[in-house]
Amino acid sequence: MRNNVTRENITVCVVLLLGTIIRLIFAPFSSGSDIPQFLGFANTLEKHGFCFYMYATGDYWTEEKWPYPWTYVYFPLWGIILYVLKIVANGYVRSYFEGSMHIVKVSMEWILAVKAVLILCDIAIALLIFAIMRRARYVAIYYLNPVTIYNSSIYGMFDNVALLFLILSIYLYLKGRTYPALALAGLSLTTKHSIILASAPLFLRIYFSLGKKNFKQLILFFSTIIVSVFGLLLPFIMLCPLSLYSLIKCLTMPASIYYTEPICYSFNGLSSLLTYVNKEYGYETLYLIKAIFLAFVTSALIMLCVIVYVTKKGFKEITILAFVSYLVFAALYWRVNYQYFVPVIGLGSLALSKVKHNISRMLILSTIIYPSIWFFMFPVTFWFHYHVFYPNKHLIGLLNMISLNIYCSSIIYVVYSLGLTTLYVITLLYLGLHVIREVKGNLAS
Repeated sequence: MRNNVTRENITVCVVLLLGTIIRLIFAPFSSGSDIPQFLGFANTLEKHGFCFYMYATGDYWTEEKWPYPWTYVYFPLWGIILYVLKIVANGYVRSYFEGSMHIVKVSMEWILAVKAVLILCDIAIALLIFAIMRRARYVAIYYLNPVTIYNSSIYGMFDNVALLFLILSIYLYLKGRTYPALALAGLSLTTKHSIILASAPLFLRIYFSLGKKNFKQLILFFSTIIVSVFGLLLPFIMLCPLSLYSLIKCLTMPASIYYTEPICYSFNGLSSLLTYVNKEYGYETLYLIKAIFLAFVTSALIMLCVIVYVTKKGFKEITILAFVSYLVFAALYWRVNYQYFVPVIGLGSLALSKVKHNISRMLILSTIIYPSIWFFMFPVTFWFHYHVFYPNKHLIGLLNMISLNIYCSSIIYVVYSLGLTTLYVITLLYLGLHVIREVKGNLAS
């Protein structure tokens, strides 16, 4: 037993060392388009304080000297983190035109500041997975996955920050720390809206575990959620009430539906197909993409009902429920971005050890592996020169050796995303129905 524990500990250290080295090699020399935009958000928060949301809609992007007219669609937490990073790093962005070409370059100081947070979150998630599972292979599935490496060290998006809060809340719940777990689940939700379905099982599990609820328990339960989700938002409303309309506009902007271009960055197969048909043949298909969104909303409501039912009946595997719930979003939301697969990898790593049947394990593992294929299809070296002042040509050359470099206009990406959506829907249905059957079987016995 002691030898097994020692071997697992050593293996985890090797995995962490290898994954961290890979991330540190990539991090300084690449940047996605969101990283320079993040500095614009930080500058606006510094300039306008609690009236930030009045200028965060994208309508004032030229006045605020943002590189892009993209709306800040999040709660304040990420903006506050960016503001702190700005104070520490003091980076800069250069935005200009060469003819009709819009050029945006970002300093290495700012790139490293943002990615330092993301890489540290990846390390923390890996350690939490090991603390929960006590198996190094589940850490490797997350930490050495091309999706998570790409997200934290190449493109630079903060879905793993929300995932960290959620997995930490699961860990605390399993340790019996109910209300700290509840608060952290709320923080995961306030970090990114996309995590809402994944956090729902924990909210409901804690609610039903309260037993015979008195008024004090209910007040404590709901106040913990409200404070953790809306606590940081309250000062922005109270100290700058004129920003309320803009705030609502910012937070509801993700509900706006449009064609999912570029197709190589769209991972809902049906939306990709409908966008391709519109682009190539001129047929109006936007109304069908809106129908996909309605199907997602309907499916999400059905999943919430299923979670309520199985949780109330005593199903206790919170990691499986969190994974299956998030699959509703990853499989059916009308616009699926690549960073949305980070929670699939993290929650899937936790769920793998809890399922009892080989088919379930195979399906979960497939949902983790399939998004990784895209990393080797897409010309990821694009992010190693597009926003970087001094591209690392040696690193670009090495990455080109392992990349198929299929460019965005190819129909191959439509076929790929259709396969991904099909796999995710099959996995969602199989695992969801299996959970229901297991609950009914336990009740019958």
